[in-house]
Amino acid sequence: MTASSGWNTPASAAARPRTLAVLGDSYSSGEGNPPFDVLTPRCRRSNQAWPRTLATMEPPTTVALFAACAGATTDALNESYKGELPQLTQLRRLRTAPDIVTITIGGNDAGFSDVILSCFTWKCFWDGKDKRERDLITRELPDVLSANYAALKAAAPQSRILVVGYPDIFPSSQRKNNCKWLSNTERRQLTNLNSQLNRVIRRAAADADVEYVATDRALRGHEICTRDSWVAPIGLLPPARDLSAHPTARGQQAIATAVDRYLAADRR
Repeated sequence: MTASSGWNTPASAAARPRTLAVLGDSYSSGEGNPPFDVLTPRCRRSNQAWPRTLATMEPPTTVALFAACAGATTDALNESYKGELPQLTQLRRLRTAPDIVTITIGGNDAGFSDVILSCFTWKCFWDGKDKRERDLITRELPDVLSANYAALKAAAPQSRILVVGYPDIFPSSQRKNNCKWLSNTERRQLTNLNSQLNRVIRRAAADADVEYVATDRALRGHEICTRDSWVAPIGLLPPARDLSAHPTARGQQAIATAVDRYLAADRR
């Protein structure tokens, strides 16, 4: 949908509360914080998800669309997922352009959830090497992400597009790690992969001329396996399995604060 097909130019934040559309995966849906919205239980959308927490901060914000869905890959932007319309279709169907659109995407494309569960059951990488994941992130994801961010910008040409990176969820040093299942080598591999993914996301956002918001330090000192963790522990059986390695309520608050600070430092 273009500007000529029914959307009005967003008013300034001073004139009315800003509006927010939320796209992406479990790192936007708030999967680590049950209970979830009863009308859309499969997407595991939490009332404590960071976008909803962001909406309670100043200036006042209304969540016009909450399309983020647990387990979503980039395919969910353009294809039906868990019985819902493609996320970009949902965005285009809004009667008024949102002031801000946020998105977290790419982690499931890279297969991070399977890697983390593998860490817990035996070891992170069956051959001890993370080459397959590194190659996927550096060779396949850049073009996919750039194309999808460009499609997102085209779907909401009058909105401010914020591509939100992933927080580091593993300890910054082995000294802080109290999980016996996570070796120092694996910890370094996982933190390096997340950094690599965020670099690819940042570059793809720049290629599509949309904004990137870093959250990698949002959970610093409170990662999984630390004494005061703000990340749900790993579990093998539902519902703990679904919550695994997702920020808890305090983690969601920390991410919301990081995004809010970005917005406050760069008002338009």
